[in-house]
Amino acid sequence: MEKLRKTFTCLILFSTMLGIAPMLVSCQQSADKQKQATDGVSQTSRPDTNRSVQNGTSARSGLNQEPQKPSGVTSAKKLDHPVVLDRNFKNDPNNQNSKMLNAFAKNSVENLGPTTKSITNPDQKKAIELYLNGSKKSNDGDQNGAIEDFTQSLNMYKMPVVYMKRGFAELISEDYSSAINDMNEAIKMNPSLYRAYFGRGVCRFEMKDFKTAEEDMKVFIEKDKTTPMAYNYFAGCRFIQQDYKGALENYEMVAKLDPKFQDIYTNRGMMKHYLNDLKGAVEDYDKALAIDPNNATAYNNRGGAKLNQQEFKGALEDFDKAISLNKDYADAYDNRGKAKINLGDNTGACEDWQKAYSLGLEATREMILKYCK
Repeated sequence: MEKLRKTFTCLILFSTMLGIAPMLVSCQQSADKQKQATDGVSQTSRPDTNRSVQNGTSARSGLNQEPQKPSGVTSAKKLDHPVVLDRNFKNDPNNQNSKMLNAFAKNSVENLGPTTKSITNPDQKKAIELYLNGSKKSNDGDQNGAIEDFTQSLNMYKMPVVYMKRGFAELISEDYSSAINDMNEAIKMNPSLYRAYFGRGVCRFEMKDFKTAEEDMKVFIEKDKTTPMAYNYFAGCRFIQQDYKGALENYEMVAKLDPKFQDIYTNRGMMKHYLNDLKGAVEDYDKALAIDPNNATAYNNRGGAKLNQQEFKGALEDFDKAISLNKDYADAYDNRGKAKINLGDNTGACEDWQKAYSLGLEATREMILKYCK
């Protein structure tokens, strides 16, 4: 989840994924082997995919490549799913994704049973005190301290909610294996602890086990249809399976439940982009930019949609803006090169493709060999 908005990537579809953005396996291949990626659109998530080139059929420039579907779209280089933010939230309580998970974990407090005042067993009483202390630390962003308190609590008295809360602290710290073990224990002790299914689903998603991740999200959503983050992950699973319509439906739920959910319009726009609803995609990218005018991904993706509609001048302006916000945005350079060559600026196009290539986007090699001397 690096701060960088991710770029085009060639997606290898997982046939086993359960329902988040096509958790395509990341495959960094040369442009001549990248046949299924889209052009111009960047995903705002953290996944492992690669990018492929396509786009830009233009009689005036002589650029006539075999179109790829969808064009004008860039997938994320680390595309775990198009839902989670592409920022590293590990132990960062101020990050938006961390805030969401912290808020969810904070609300994931089940009835512990008897109050501490009515408990006579000193170990059980101390265990509950440690659990409460750990919960406060977790809510304040001190996940390591929370894990220590939860561990001490479990050593004295085992409660399913404590396993779950320790699991969330481990999840936020990106220790997914430990988190899954704790969520498993919580569910084993109390199968009705449905929030543990959500936490386990997130972990499995991050570990690219999309099929079981989707199953966990389904269990959670059956119990709770009010959490936008769950639909967001579910949409990511759908995308990974290249079920763009299913992903779109789940992104619609996210937007309905929380119209200000970060990156929702960028991601929903990308699904429309994949479904060739370019007008609808542009409208969503416009909404994303109204919320965050510094969203380089939205500018790049909107430029890609315009590029596919042969609005080359407007596309160029969007790519210029994306690059002004992120000087190392390889996909934006690649896409801007396509806009420029369609506008007759072959020299500028080649300069952009060379820049994209220098930033590690090997897909531009084909364009350089074909159009640049």
